Amino acid sequence: MRKILAIFIYDLKQILKNPAAAFVLFGLAFIPGLYAWLNIDSNWNPYENTGKLPIAIVNKDKGTVILEKNLNIGDSLVDSLKSNNAMKWYFTEEKDAREKVTKSEFYGEIDIPADFSKNLVSIFQSGEIKSPELDFYINQKRNAIAPVIVTKAMETIENTLDQNIVNALIYKSLCTAQGMKLFVKNIKSTDDIIDRLNEGKESIYDLKSIFNIMRLISHSINNSLGAIRNLLPAVNSLTNTSKEGLNNLQGTIKSVKDLSGDLESALASIESTGSDIVKIAKSLDLNAPKENAAILSKKIDEINAKLSSNKKRVQNVQSFLGNVNDRIPLKLKGITALQKELQKVVNEINDAQTVIANNRQTKEDIQKINGKLKDIKNQQKGVADTYKTYKNDIKKNIEDASDKGGKSMAMMSGLLNEMDGTTTNADASLASLMKALGNTKDLTNNLEDVCSNLQNDIVKIIDSLGESKTREIFDKVVNLIQNDPVDVANFFSKPVEAEENDIYGRDKYGNQLSYGSKMAPFCTVLACWIGCVLLITIIKLEITGMEGVEKFKNYQKFLGRFAIFALMAVLQGFILAVGDLILKVQVQYPFYFILSIMMTSFVFMLFVYSIVLSFGRIGLAFSVIFLVLQIAGTGGTFPVEMLPKPYQVALPITPFYPALNLMRETIGGFYGNYYLKYMLILFSHTIIPLLLGLIFRTPIIHMLEKVDKELEKTAMIV
Repeated sequence: MRKILAIFIYDLKQILKNPAAAFVLFGLAFIPGLYAWLNIDSNWNPYENTGKLPIAIVNKDKGTVILEKNLNIGDSLVDSLKSNNAMKWYFTEEKDAREKVTKSEFYGEIDIPADFSKNLVSIFQSGEIKSPELDFYINQKRNAIAPVIVTKAMETIENTLDQNIVNALIYKSLCTAQGMKLFVKNIKSTDDIIDRLNEGKESIYDLKSIFNIMRLISHSINNSLGAIRNLLPAVNSLTNTSKEGLNNLQGTIKSVKDLSGDLESALASIESTGSDIVKIAKSLDLNAPKENAAILSKKIDEINAKLSSNKKRVQNVQSFLGNVNDRIPLKLKGITALQKELQKVVNEINDAQTVIANNRQTKEDIQKINGKLKDIKNQQKGVADTYKTYKNDIKKNIEDASDKGGKSMAMMSGLLNEMDGTTTNADASLASLMKALGNTKDLTNNLEDVCSNLQNDIVKIIDSLGESKTREIFDKVVNLIQNDPVDVANFFSKPVEAEENDIYGRDKYGNQLSYGSKMAPFCTVLACWIGCVLLITIIKLEITGMEGVEKFKNYQKFLGRFAIFALMAVLQGFILAVGDLILKVQVQYPFYFILSIMMTSFVFMLFVYSIVLSFGRIGLAFSVIFLVLQIAGTGGTFPVEMLPKPYQVALPITPFYPALNLMRETIGGFYGNYYLKYMLILFSHTIIPLLLGLIFRTPIIHMLEKVDKELEKTAMIV
């Protein structure tokens, strides 16, 4: 140990005696740091500067028309990219863009073809699916990483386009549906729409009833017009016998006037008999034993006889009124109304006699007879009221007509002469009108059929909506359409929101780790190895000029000279770590960060020193080659899983592997005892160097002496 320390002290004195040597070694202590710091700083946040990559955009889209609206996706994309800073977009013509991509002035070119929008909506217009395509040209020569970044940007544009297209189509569809009022605001479920359909079905029933009434009215009017048309020949005949007709009419009016008194007497007799019947009915005592069954039966027979007598009188009056109407060319409405009221009395009498014939035994039967007699009394009152109308209006009018008849005869004679030509024209007009009414009847029949079909369709729809699956689907559609179109379109264009949660991705202050901080372990570890190689090439491995050194054992010389290398390596590591911190590499545990780099430099130095000392120039070449292999295979820049299989197998046995993970633990955060584990793995890489220097040092020297003699014989290799 004393000899080892003596060699170390001797080396320090030699350095201090020679300022040039001290200056060189001082410079060597900073060179690895410069390498690491420059690389870390240049890679601090490169992906935030993609906005400086020039990309050409060529828009040839001619657009299309959908839902009566112009649609040009190319113009929309250009407008969105103008406010997008992901790349440095240049909007230019195809010829100019292609030339600049070829000359490496642009990294890429995106061409929007002329039929881009047309192909996009082809499925809606022609049913044919044509996927719109963007033509993308990438300059692969200018840079290795840029095409990857540009390709990712292109994928982002495609995703954005897909989202915008879905957004636009869904928004337009929902706006159109709401504009057409496919669903009103108060329809919120299938039950609501079924209720509305049932209401519509009931309305169609009402509509069918209206059409039916229209058909009946049309039919009735048509029949009336036919009757009028049939009267026209009679009118023509009347003009030929005008005098005779006028005389007959005058006689008829006089007869009606004379007979009106008889009519009053007949109606008075009917009313009197009806009153007698009601009195008899009221005299019926329904409470036994005050009146026995024989007396009741006799009174009922008396009522029945009076009913028959009254019925006969009513029928005589009806016959009389019919004769009056027959003798008048135009029927009088008052007489017709009176006949109808009399017929109601006859009908009620018939009903009452039927009840009397079938039911006269029980109290309930007598009450039923009594009710029927009251109905007859009420109908007779209607006859009396109608007759008063007849008496006050029609009779008075007939008498007035009789007085003025003479004066009107002369006027009617001239009128009948003119009617001869008028009836011919009236016949043609009535024929046309009847034809039109016939068409109206056909139209109402057709409309009634349409309403029936519509009712059947509504019933089918209601049955379909009543099914559970259909109900569920419809309710979902209603819920969808009733939402705001903008919100629905945004949801379907991007239904999944990804929330990124960083694990080991933030520093102790909660800030996002920069790309430079993530690259610091690789750049720093690489700088440590480079610093060791530089020290080996500058500082001599063999001890010369020290008195008595030839008596030292080989392992003493090995450790003695290594001490100065170890001191320089640890100093390099310290300066390198402090520089990283000054550069603001985001570290959670600064002490362990500095310790890790110093220990890494120490282990690397021992590894390189033992290899080069043992194998000379071959060892130096090996240390450089081993450095290159570790750069390629340690997963410093790319995940190791992306590397070829041999590199994945070799990774755990290289010194870079534990060194990188030690630094990552101090930057991202500790997990369990991983830091201690990686520190032990790192120091396990000192075993082989120590074996070479302490145990196999003498055999290796003898082997190298033989090799050197053989190489000297070649007169070529030093």
